Amino acid sequence: MTPVMNPLYEYVLEHILEQYYHETAYYEYRAKRDAVGRELWEQLPANQRRLLEELQRAYDRAELCELEAMFLAAFDECCSLMQRHISPGAKSVHPA
Repeated sequence: MTPVMNPLYEYVLEHILEQYYHETAYYEYRAKRDAVGRELWEQLPANQRRLLEELQRAYDRAELCELEAMFLAAFDECCSLMQRHISPGAKSVHPA
């Protein structure tokens, strides 16, 4: 990610992303994940809880990488949509 893109990415994460959660089933799946996670946590002995925490951190890092990849893909697509799709010297088919 370029130095220019990084602040935009951080801004989207901190101020915009959450506004789009209601457009998906994010809250529903997060609640289910949290409920199952609590149930599992309560059943595990201490040494396995440590492993579960490690697993969750790995999932979190992978999810952040996926968010960054999605941002980069969307950014590139937006840039391509903003480019001219005809050559500057092309003649208009519509008379002025």
